[in-house]
Amino acid sequence: MKSIHVMLLSLISLLVIIGLAYFWSPMAQATGLPHPQFPGMYISTANIDQAVHTRWLGYLFGLAIIVLFGSFLFLGNRKKGKSTPMKKWLWIGLGAYVFVFSGMVFSHWQYVMDGGGEFLGFLPLPTAWMIVGVWLTPIIITAAYSIKFDDWIISEAEIAAFHEEVSIEEDSVE
Repeated sequence: MKSIHVMLLSLISLLVIIGLAYFWSPMAQATGLPHPQFPGMYISTANIDQAVHTRWLGYLFGLAIIVLFGSFLFLGNRKKGKSTPMKKWLWIGLGAYVFVFSGMVFSHWQYVMDGGGEFLGFLPLPTAWMIVGVWLTPIIITAAYSIKFDDWIISEAEIAAFHEEVSIEEDSVE
């Protein structure tokens, strides 16, 4: 399947998820109730992020965003009509990103259901997944781009050929 088709499918998926969230009947007291002591403050009676439809729609929305992000990367990974060796690193980076995102979401669900839970250092486990995992995972793709940019994306010879072509066309215009 081409990157553009994956991009279209992920955008349609996002639209369907937003439509489902919009038309789903709202939960009772989802916006909270007025606080008895502080009138401008609202308090929640239930944890709405644990409602089955909201948590799964949120998770699927996040996955669709990652797929959309990946489709943009794969769309730009073509050189002369073929995928570059960068493709392998894109798959590794996106797979790691899905793994870390899923770990963060599932650990959050477990954390809320348990009323607290495991800690990594001084951070609750879902927060640790977010800060350490989600923040650091894109470094895989960034490092691959940085290290092999000249070989996989555009070489010095290609840049020189481009500058030569542009200068030839500028001379012919004058």
